[in-house]
Amino acid sequence: MINGHGDDIYNYDKPIKSNYSSNIYNKLDLTALQSFLCSRINRIHSYPEPDANSLKRLIAEKNNISFSNICVTNGATEAIYLIAQAFNGKTGSILIPTFSEYEDACLINNISLRFAKSLHEIENKTEICWICNPNNPTGKTISKKEIISFIESHPDITIILDQSYQYFTEKESLTIKEAINYQNVICLHSMTKQYAIPGLRLGYVTACMKLIEKIQRFYMPWSVNQLAQEAGKYLLKNESSFTFDLKGYLNETNQFQKKLSNIKGLRVYPTDTHFFLCKLENGEKAINLKTYLANQFGILIRDAANFKGLDNSYFRLATQSKEENDILIKAIQSWMK
Repeated sequence: MINGHGDDIYNYDKPIKSNYSSNIYNKLDLTALQSFLCSRINRIHSYPEPDANSLKRLIAEKNNISFSNICVTNGATEAIYLIAQAFNGKTGSILIPTFSEYEDACLINNISLRFAKSLHEIENKTEICWICNPNNPTGKTISKKEIISFIESHPDITIILDQSYQYFTEKESLTIKEAINYQNVICLHSMTKQYAIPGLRLGYVTACMKLIEKIQRFYMPWSVNQLAQEAGKYLLKNESSFTFDLKGYLNETNQFQKKLSNIKGLRVYPTDTHFFLCKLENGEKAINLKTYLANQFGILIRDAANFKGLDNSYFRLATQSKEENDILIKAIQSWMK
């Protein structure tokens, strides 16, 4: 999905003041990380570790798991493509609507796909199944109990559980230590999302040793650059300095959704995270609203038309500050009149 994703600020000449199109928490103070990376800039003259072993050891220590249960990747997206390569030619299922990279990665690796809207629709002949939990773009979660039940009742299906947004919900998720005990589960984790560093691209996979070995056969050396590795180690060692008030953020999301729901012709869908879907019910297209908001107010939203299962009336928002949210509400109201 080279085109049609969020955070496409580069497509607009007018400065974007409020970015609702990215579901990364962009209020995190990264000043200390920026200073640290400046102090390490000379390291770009040397090759990074080819498999990010130092970072891998820190992740293992933090989660009390084995080094051999981890593969560090250039963002969760590289992990998606590595997994698809590892299961080339198999049959797969994807819960939709969801992140389009699962489908894209499968298609170029000859994986025949079926799409489902719930776990109950997944067919037993499926060999791999992609589940985003919490899900992008809906922000909804499948309960831990239901996930475990599905895993245990389908031992012949390799389940790829993308938990990139687990840091933005109070709903309980499958822990890394729990997941690696299953022989049919691969978990994706995004430091990009957790620490709001999308420009650095940093993620990792956790799974039982057999599945990690299967994935690493396709791993490209030096895929994670020097500064990204340095950032990952620094963030893990100083994690307490890079936390935010999740409860307060979700409370603001709840208030934001209530206010949006009062706009006639706009449907707001429930969420378990800070981002959620909206639907225009007045016959208009979300791309027109997106263009209006960007040009008139310097506000960027995510047109959700390219998510399979959605149409051109859907868009996604990620909660910002109360002040910004109030401005967006007024801007949408002015467009809807």
